[in-house]
This record gives sequence, C-alpha cells and structure tokens, in this order.
Amino acid sequence: MEHAKQFTRHISKELVNLMPLASFEGETVIVDRPEQIDAAVSYLRGCAVLGIDTEARPSFTRGMHYPTALVQIATEERCYLFRLNKTGMPASLAEVFSDKKICKVGLAFKDDLNGLRRLHDFKPQNCIDLQSLVARYGIMELGLQKIFAIVFGKKISKSQQLTNWEADTLTPEQARYAATDAWATLLIYNALQDSTPLPKREVEQLKSAEREAQVQHQLDINMHKDIDRAVEVLQQGGVILYPTDTVWGMGCDATNDAAVDKLFRLKRREQGKSVLVLVAGSETITTFIRAIPDAAQQLLEVSAPEEGVSPKPLTIIYPDAQNVSRAILADDGSLGIRVTYEKFSNLLCRQLGKPLVSTSANFAGRPTPKAFCEIDSKLLEAVDYVCHSRRSENKPARPSSIIKVGRNNEITVIRP
Repeated sequence: MEHAKQFTRHISKELVNLMPLASFEGETVIVDRPEQIDAAVSYLRGCAVLGIDTEARPSFTRGMHYPTALVQIATEERCYLFRLNKTGMPASLAEVFSDKKICKVGLAFKDDLNGLRRLHDFKPQNCIDLQSLVARYGIMELGLQKIFAIVFGKKISKSQQLTNWEADTLTPEQARYAATDAWATLLIYNALQDSTPLPKREVEQLKSAEREAQVQHQLDINMHKDIDRAVEVLQQGGVILYPTDTVWGMGCDATNDAAVDKLFRLKRREQGKSVLVLVAGSETITTFIRAIPDAAQQLLEVSAPEEGVSPKPLTIIYPDAQNVSRAILADDGSLGIRVTYEKFSNLLCRQLGKPLVSTSANFAGRPTPKAFCEIDSKLLEAVDYVCHSRRSENKPARPSSIIKVGRNNEITVIRP
C-alpha cells in the first residue's frame, strides 16, 4: 500500500471519516483448539516482523478488567487470531515474544504485553511500540486509526470495538476487525522503515511543543468548567471571587439589585459608593450607557489590543448609565466600565452576557490583595464561589488607568 512521503503532526476525526476504508483482505486463521497451535507458531517463527494486537472482553464497571481473550498476530498476507480464553497462552507462543530475531510491533504495546504475561510469563524481546516510534517521523497522534490515516490516507474501522471477545464464535466481521488492527500496525511500521526520520533535535522540539499543548489544552478544559460554575452561581444571584486583567475581583451580576446588595454586605462596604463593571466587548456598552461621548469612543479604540498586544487596562467612567443596579452608580449617575481582554474574565463576561461587578477582593478598608494568596480567608469562605483558575500566579497585578469622560467630552484623569 502506498504511503505518504511526508507526515502531518495531527489529523482531525472529521478528515479521517472522509477517507476510504481499508481492511485486512488476507487469510485469517482462527486458532481456538490446542492442535492448531504448533502449525501457527511454526509459521510465525519464520517471519522477520509481526504486527500484534490484543483484545479483552469490554468492561462497563469501573475497576473491573477481564483477562486478554484474543491475541492477533499478522504478516501482510496472513493473520492468526489466537483465542486465549479457549486455549490459554501457549508456552510456544510466549517464546515468540521472547525471540530476539523476530521484531514484534504493537500500539500501546506495554499494556498488551502485560496482559499476555499475566497468562504465561515471558521476557519481551525486540518489541516495538508504534506510539514511541511515530514521533521520530513527526507524527504526534497516538491512536491507531489516526496514525494509519496520516501514513496511508485511509481509515480503518473501529465499529467492533465493544465486541465480547469471549463469545463462543467470532463473526467474519469481528475476525476481520481484529486482524485489521494487527495488520495495520505492521503496515505502519514498514512504511516508517521506508521513510526518513527527522533529526533528533527537531523531534525533541516537537515533543516539547506537544507536551506544552497538552498542558494548555487541559488548562483550557479546566478553565471552561470553572467559568460554567461561576456563571451558574452569578445567574442565581451569587457573589464570586475571580481573576481579572488587574487584581482578583469580587463580582456579581451588575443588573441584579439583590446580588449587588449581597456583595456590598459581604465586602462590608457602605451603600452609595460606586463600583466599576467589566464587559467582554465595547459593542455591549451602548446597552448600559445612554450615549457614548466621542472622547470615550476614541479612548476605547486606542485601548484595544493591537497585533495581540494589550495596552494597560483602562476603566472609563461614562455619564448617564442605565439598565444596571442603581447601587453601583456614582451620585451623578456615572458608571465605570472596563472592557477586559484577559482570557478568563473576558470569557466569563461573555458567557454571563451581562456586566460583571468588579471590586477588589478584600473587605472595605483593607489593603487590596496583589495575588490570590493574599485574599483574606474569611472572605474566601463568605462568597458563594471562588474560581480555581490562575490561583497560583504570584506576578504583581497592575491597576487600570481610570479616565472620566463627561457628556461634553470633558476628560478627567483620575489614575494615569
């Protein structure tokens, strides 16, 4: 089978599904009686390279695992399916896995070998795991289906994955599926041997980038879960502590009078003192300000990120606020609004769909915490939810600039 000359690092499931199907079309021999074993092992001993896979009865109970029921051993022309639940693990077959002269290739091979060794112990020799090998050629996928698609531009079926491999008989479809996985590992190995590996330094750089991407992916997953929970609390009128583009904030839904009152009580802040709000984008400001002065619009434009670089956060105090709790406004009806471009608080505001109160995470009159570790434990216990994201950061937060803009474009710099 023809293979690609250059390999991509990753491939999407959607692209794999568009590819033509490939399956093992050679001779499949099911070994389920002791008298068949010698002939099968004799054939395998004459081979230089073998593709290996194993199957066990699927378990749907956490912590329960069934023993290996099937081991598939393939050449390009023939595949033997040893039904170990019927024959046990023959000593002669175990010797194949200990034979230095025969190269055995599998995927996540250590698990397969451990499962076989529990049936009959042996010392694995010349056993190669494709998951370690493919990285040398720039392939960062770990699943057999995706690796096969990258190398050959075809997909192999996973439709029989939940088969009961301990059943009395295997259907032709199940046998072909089992044989295909072992055959596919062999074809991938042979194709890689026919290709040029990347320089070692480049491989290490790819692996490092892959590890960083995986860590970031998990952080993103955790962040979205964190935001989901925070938004749920906010929608129920709760008060949260959360990271912002400046210091840690204490927040609630700015349109909810009861939530704002609760926040003021928890913060021990007297009524009548204004607080600012965060929004996810400048396009939402017109909902909460009757008319944006031209000077404020210009400030919004110059404070937006440019080529991925965000300037210092800017809070603009607008005249004539509307559609928010009166308790957060200044005596003159003005309201401080900051468009946050920091990832967590931006997504939080966007998902909430309303302005989010942002006052420092401290009791009134106490110093503003510069990092999460400085927040008073009593305040942590008092609020309804404390976000988990960015807690470990110790980098000193920078306060925002504050500029007040009047109805007639008068500008007052409150904090540069």
